[in-house]
Amino acid sequence: MADLKQAEKDIKETLQREKEELKNTYNDVVKKLRTEGDRLQGDIRKEYKNAKKYVKKNPETGVGVALAGGIFLGIVIANILKK
Repeated sequence: MADLKQAEKDIKETLQREKEELKNTYNDVVKKLRTEGDRLQGDIRKEYKNAKKYVKKNPETGVGVALAGGIFLGIVIANILKK
Protein backbone atom coordinates (compact mmCIF):
# COMPACT_ATOMS: atom_id res chain seq x y z
CA MET A 1 0.00 0.00 0.00
CA ALA A 2 2.87 2.34 0.80
CA ASP A 3 4.32 1.66 -2.64
CA LEU A 4 1.08 2.75 -4.30
CA LYS A 5 0.96 5.97 -2.28
CA GLN A 6 4.59 6.69 -3.15
CA ALA A 7 3.93 5.98 -6.83
CA GLU A 8 0.89 8.25 -6.74
CA LYS A 9 2.95 10.99 -5.08
CA ASP A 10 5.73 10.60 -7.68
CA ILE A 11 3.23 10.77 -10.54
CA LYS A 12 1.61 13.90 -9.11
CA GLU A 13 5.00 15.56 -8.70
CA THR A 14 6.00 14.63 -12.24
CA LEU A 15 2.72 15.96 -13.62
CA GLN A 16 3.16 19.20 -11.70
CA ARG A 17 6.71 19.66 -13.06
CA GLU A 18 5.52 18.93 -16.60
CA LYS A 19 2.66 21.38 -16.18
CA GLU A 20 5.09 24.10 -15.07
CA GLU A 21 7.43 23.37 -17.98
CA LEU A 22 4.55 23.54 -20.46
CA LYS A 23 3.37 26.80 -18.93
CA ASN A 24 6.87 28.30 -19.17
CA THR A 25 7.28 27.10 -22.76
CA TYR A 26 3.86 28.53 -23.67
CA ASN A 27 4.76 31.88 -22.12
CA ASP A 28 8.07 31.93 -24.01
CA VAL A 29 6.32 31.21 -27.31
CA VAL A 30 3.72 33.92 -26.69
CA LYS A 31 6.48 36.42 -25.83
CA LYS A 32 8.41 35.57 -29.01
CA LEU A 33 5.26 35.83 -31.14
CA ARG A 34 4.46 39.25 -29.68
CA THR A 35 8.00 40.44 -30.34
CA GLU A 36 7.89 39.14 -33.91
CA GLY A 37 4.44 40.67 -34.42
CA ASP A 38 5.67 44.05 -33.23
CA ARG A 39 8.67 43.83 -35.56
CA LEU A 40 6.47 42.92 -38.52
CA GLN A 41 4.09 45.77 -37.75
CA GLY A 42 7.02 48.18 -37.77
CA ASP A 43 8.25 46.77 -41.10
CA ILE A 44 4.79 47.05 -42.63
CA ARG A 45 4.41 50.65 -41.47
CA LYS A 46 7.81 51.50 -42.93
CA GLU A 47 6.96 49.87 -46.28
CA TYR A 48 3.58 51.62 -46.34
CA LYS A 49 5.28 54.98 -45.84
CA ASN A 50 7.79 54.15 -48.59
CA ALA A 51 4.99 53.16 -50.97
CA LYS A 52 3.07 56.33 -50.14
CA LYS A 53 6.14 58.47 -50.88
CA TYR A 54 6.73 56.60 -54.15
CA VAL A 55 3.15 57.12 -55.31
CA LYS A 56 3.36 60.82 -54.48
CA LYS A 57 6.50 61.10 -56.61
CA ASN A 58 5.13 58.87 -59.41
CA PRO A 59 1.34 59.25 -59.51
CA GLU A 60 1.01 57.73 -63.01
CA THR A 61 2.65 54.52 -61.89
CA GLY A 62 0.49 54.43 -58.76
CA VAL A 63 -2.69 54.80 -60.81
CA GLY A 64 -1.50 52.12 -63.24
CA VAL A 65 -0.75 49.66 -60.45
CA ALA A 66 -4.11 50.38 -58.82
CA LEU A 67 -5.88 49.88 -62.14
CA ALA A 68 -4.08 46.59 -62.81
CA GLY A 69 -4.81 45.39 -59.28
CA GLY A 70 -8.48 46.32 -59.63
CA ILE A 71 -8.79 44.48 -62.94
CA PHE A 72 -7.06 41.41 -61.50
CA LEU A 73 -9.24 41.44 -58.38
CA GLY A 74 -12.35 41.88 -60.51
CA ILE A 75 -11.45 38.87 -62.66
CA VAL A 76 -10.78 36.74 -59.57
CA ILE A 77 -14.08 37.73 -57.94
CA ALA A 78 -15.99 37.17 -61.21
CA ASN A 79 -14.50 33.66 -61.52
CA ILE A 80 -15.39 32.87 -57.91
CA LEU A 81 -18.97 34.06 -58.32
CA LYS A 82 -19.35 32.27 -61.66
CA LYS A 83 -18.88 28.85 -60.04
